[in-house]
Amino acid sequence: MVFSLQKRFLVFLLLPVAFIVGLLGFGGFLMARSYLAAQWAESVQLKLDKAAHQITMKLDEILQLINLIAKAEEAPNGDLIQAYLIQQLSEKTGVRFVDLEVPEANQNEQQSPSIDANDYGSGMVDGLYTMELCGEFGFCAPIMDPGALDRSLRIVKVLGQPEQGPVKRLVVRMSFDSLLVPIREMALWQGSIPLLVTSTGQFLAADDKAFADRKRLGDNGDELEKKLLTEIRSKESGAVGGKGHPPELVIGFFKISAINWYIVLVSKGSSIMEPIIRFRLYSLIGGLAALAIVLLLIRVTTRSVGRSIGAISAAAAKVTDGDYSLVLPEDRSDEIGELNRNFNRMVKGLKQRDLIQDTFGRYVDKAVAEELMSRPEALRLGGEKAVVTIMMSDLRDFTPMSEKLTPEEVIKLLNRYFGRMIAVIERYKGIIVDFYGDSVLVFFNGGDSNVSQRALDAVQCALDMQSELVSFMEENKGRNIPQLSMGIGVHTGEVVVGNIGTETRAKYGIVGAAVNLTDRIQSTASPGKVVISQETYQAISQWLNISHDFKVCLKGIEDHKKLYEVESLSITKQQI
Repeated sequence: MVFSLQKRFLVFLLLPVAFIVGLLGFGGFLMARSYLAAQWAESVQLKLDKAAHQITMKLDEILQLINLIAKAEEAPNGDLIQAYLIQQLSEKTGVRFVDLEVPEANQNEQQSPSIDANDYGSGMVDGLYTMELCGEFGFCAPIMDPGALDRSLRIVKVLGQPEQGPVKRLVVRMSFDSLLVPIREMALWQGSIPLLVTSTGQFLAADDKAFADRKRLGDNGDELEKKLLTEIRSKESGAVGGKGHPPELVIGFFKISAINWYIVLVSKGSSIMEPIIRFRLYSLIGGLAALAIVLLLIRVTTRSVGRSIGAISAAAAKVTDGDYSLVLPEDRSDEIGELNRNFNRMVKGLKQRDLIQDTFGRYVDKAVAEELMSRPEALRLGGEKAVVTIMMSDLRDFTPMSEKLTPEEVIKLLNRYFGRMIAVIERYKGIIVDFYGDSVLVFFNGGDSNVSQRALDAVQCALDMQSELVSFMEENKGRNIPQLSMGIGVHTGEVVVGNIGTETRAKYGIVGAAVNLTDRIQSTASPGKVVISQETYQAISQWLNISHDFKVCLKGIEDHKKLYEVESLSITKQQI
């Protein structure tokens, strides 16, 4: 599967951008959430502190009236003053009942002033808590009344001195819910629930029915309430949060120091974290929008680049197949335009190189041409010694025959003949050194394989050339073409292989006595026969079928040479 440029941009640009945007958004969300939680905790502490102060002032105001009622006991016309003060006390917000209890011995002599602000009557059952005033300094510890029917505070003040005669008791009943009024009047978060609890976690007042029948924090097994109770026992103020992001509930608390009670504010995490939730949503939308814009830019930017590169790729594919006709537009001034111009110049160079190579290949063996084109160092003059197998073929009695033909017919016949022979030579990777009239000089270099293998290739090539000539003559019967026959000599020996000539004109070939010897061996071959030297025979004797061997004195050679006429090979080309 092709991994296109556009896909690479999407992967290597869009993904990092998405990661960075996501990382920044997530980091910003965490920072904003922490900041918002800290701000909420600070804000709720300030509000609860203010509410606690107002509750303390409210209780102090009631305490002052109670103390004034107590002092009026000793004043002239004390009963009238007490009645007036009791009236004032009963009108205070949250005061349900005020009663001045007189001992039974004095009931007939003095009627106690009694005012019920809410028509509850003096027979009402005692409240949940009873507080006795300790002198003029404040409230004593509350006393729990398990039999209470409502949640109210009963404040008791003893009037007079027991040693001076019967004493009176001032009983004030006050609603706990009225103490929550300062909290209700604040700008609370939507869905927040104010509570009033003791330091032991007992519920005094609540603004929610869910807490109406509850007695103590954590009595329902709620882990957050248990956590709150633990914090209350060790701290005067603070905040706790539940599980989740945002937490389902967040609770702030503050101690009312005067009476050792706590104001508790239960808020929904979603309400508190509403801004950060909106921020998270907006961040997600903004991040997706940013990615969409980046994606659009990538598509717009890479589409033209991708098309241009695709056009260059298609042109390169055609060039690979040898088609140099396509010319890319050069009207752009950017890098793509420069690439197109360079590509066109490259195609011109390749076209010229192929022309040179094709022309060169007509005069030099194809294998030699490819080596010289691919290895510049092979162009240097000089050579190296190597053991090669040399083959030379020659048409018998061709010169007298050619005199009966026109020059055009001679060239045409030789071209057709050489075309068939060259095809066989190339099949066995032989390197054609030169053509001498109707003769061909070929060598088989053993550099890339062992000498025996290349000698075997040479003999097999010679036998196939004889067979190919027979087929050539069979195909041309009746065309007034003279009967051709060929003799071939094969020899294995050491020669110098390399470039011969000058810097301006050179030829790749072989030089050495072995070349001349091969020519002499070829001259001994009868028409249609292949003769090899003893050196070649020794290299591949196990694969040869010899018709006969003979000794001969060759021109320029002092000793007699033993030669072998090859009938066939004992192996096939597939086995070679």
